Amino acid sequence: MSPTLQTILALAVVALAAAWLVRRSLAQRKHPGCGDDCGCPAIEVKARAGKITRP
Repeated sequence: MSPTLQTILALAVVALAAAWLVRRSLAQRKHPGCGDDCGCPAIEVKARAGKITRP
């Protein structure tokens, strides 16, 4: 494989990885927090937080 072809392929891989990371970061901004089904007990956590902050 020629050095020129290796350079082009390496740049393509880096560009794809960068695009994937940017896409993931933008998707997380649209849906911050726990998400749809992460398995965390969100209702229990909110209930505990409500008990602690109330006098």
